[in-house]
Amino acid sequence: MSYQEKLILGQFLPIVIGCAYYFGWVRVSDKPWSVVGNILLIVVLQIVYLIAVAIFSKVEKSDERDQLIEYKAFKVSYLTLMAVGGLWVWALMSEMYTVKQLTSPGLIIAVWFGIEALRTGTQLVLHRIDVTA
Repeated sequence: MSYQEKLILGQFLPIVIGCAYYFGWVRVSDKPWSVVGNILLIVVLQIVYLIAVAIFSKVEKSDERDQLIEYKAFKVSYLTLMAVGGLWVWALMSEMYTVKQLTSPGLIIAVWFGIEALRTGTQLVLHRIDVTA
């Protein structure tokens, strides 16, 4: 695994673990964890992992391939976010849901983390396949 892949993995895994924990197990249990506590857990896990990677790995500069991968992953996540935003506006205009339901912190955090997981997951996949412009 290259240095860039390790850094991306350190961004991806805590988001997936934190979201799975929060939206899976915590929603079913009697003692839900706060959204802020979950975000802090994700940030701390990312920082600890990135420090460990920086200590134990040889630093490599990002090249044109890494920049192309970042661009393509950003494009995928941005287009997905625009599609989700369009669905949000459609749901609001069709009065299927109330504004309060569509602006709940849980939904906003889920979309935010979902888009970030999509971006970093796309970067991991693109690092494994041959990427061309």
